Amino acid sequence: MSPTTNTGLGLPRSISSLALVFGDERNRGTLRSALDSQGFASAAFDSVQTLWESMSSGRHYDALIACADKGWSQRRWANLRTMVKLPMLVVVSRDALELAATFDEDSLNGERIEFATAPVDGAELAMRLRLLHTRRQGGQVPPAEEDLIWGSFHFKRLARVVLVDGVEVRLQPREFEVACILFQNLGKVVARTEIEERLFDRPSSPGSRVLDVHVTRVRRKLGLGPEKGIRLLTIYGVGYRLVALNPSS
Repeated sequence: MSPTTNTGLGLPRSISSLALVFGDERNRGTLRSALDSQGFASAAFDSVQTLWESMSSGRHYDALIACADKGWSQRRWANLRTMVKLPMLVVVSRDALELAATFDEDSLNGERIEFATAPVDGAELAMRLRLLHTRRQGGQVPPAEEDLIWGSFHFKRLARVVLVDGVEVRLQPREFEVACILFQNLGKVVARTEIEERLFDRPSSPGSRVLDVHVTRVRRKLGLGPEKGIRLLTIYGVGYRLVALNPSS
């Protein structure tokens, strides 16, 4: 039995609350002042992890503004799109315009992404956000982030909540991400480095046990064992493998 997904569709709402991520504190402050002048509420974060923790605690944002500067990288972009599923306005600094070439064709043509060049004033920000909202309304409404279901496990990925036999189990943000990675790759060996890059934007230092601690907590909190029809194996020196004990069930 493979994990299944449930997709819920909802009507797009107007954009009023925004999250800002990346860039330095000065650049984020300038953007927040411009947004304030147009009546938008905003919160600033210096990393994807802190943004995700805010969303996991129940804070809602209608869209995301990502500051693309010299510190940008493809890994940073991949982690952002993996962990945060929000319509996005990317503000590219003038000294890093070559970054435009790093966005793949799907990103440039996606209905959930808009671009602007810094410095950008409040009026232009408002216009870009209206365009982003209009594009969401004009095409097919993008689905909410898909749920992941296997047996008695139900991961509500938009809300960052997991139910086991219908009962909510509280996982920390990184524990939730580890569990999703394992269930998404059921039956496959997932390398430690792959999980670490998803969680921390980089592999951990040699000898680090941080990932092992997260995995141990996931195993204990979700009760991953024969009674649930599933087993989590440690492949020493390589990574982890989640296996179904009765794949045909």
